[in-house]
Amino acid sequence: MPADLNKTATPLAQEVGHYAEIPVPPPLRGIFACQWMHVLPTDANGTPLLVVPDGSIDLQWIDGVVRVAGPDRQPHAEALRPGAQVLGLRFHPGAAAAWLGIDMDALTDCRVALDDLWGSRAACLAADSSTEFVHRVAARPVADLTPDAAMAEAFCLLQSGMAPADSPLRWLCERLQQPERTLRRRFVQHFGYGPQTLARLLRYQRFLQLARAEPSTPFAQLAAEAGYADQPHLARESRRLAGRPPSTLPRD
Repeated sequence: MPADLNKTATPLAQEVGHYAEIPVPPPLRGIFACQWMHVLPTDANGTPLLVVPDGSIDLQWIDGVVRVAGPDRQPHAEALRPGAQVLGLRFHPGAAAAWLGIDMDALTDCRVALDDLWGSRAACLAADSSTEFVHRVAARPVADLTPDAAMAEAFCLLQSGMAPADSPLRWLCERLQQPERTLRRRFVQHFGYGPQTLARLLRYQRFLQLARAEPSTPFAQLAAEAGYADQPHLARESRRLAGRPPSTLPRD
């Protein structure tokens, strides 16, 4: 993200345009968790949008260009044209590295064109429309691709909010019966960062979901429900991950 970007003044992506999710076609369900579309208004002024890190990795189609977005550790500014349509296929946890053929730490905090990763092999997914793009992805053979089941389980365990904030790695090792060194290495390979970072991102996502579902609940209570030590802890994390205090976030 540019160092001079005023994150507080930059609108969140979720505040602009129309966003919707639908299930992926059956051939893609073993690799991708959902399909989503974000359409910007035609009268948008071209101001960058701020994307909050959420622990996910997406394959995206934007105006005919296919790219990989994430994994992110920090908010990311997106400069898109007015009226742009972004079609995303969200990878299941533990599936992106196998499908893309690259460790995720090579893509952390990046947006990378698939051409740069695959070269001429990416031509098979080039498409003039988002619908055609999904069909081409669905036609790609995936029989020999196996998502990492242990990493998918680790993601779900951290998403539950049950892991202690100070030692999620040790907690996961006990439940998955894996050495710390092995688990840390596999996290970096499949998520781009370690368990502590993923736990932080998923905790903030829990807060955002609670804030939207309970718009009248005080922030101190939401902070406790999401797993923060107190409201100031939530405020610090909100500024790091969304560029603004919780009180300025949309709650509907």
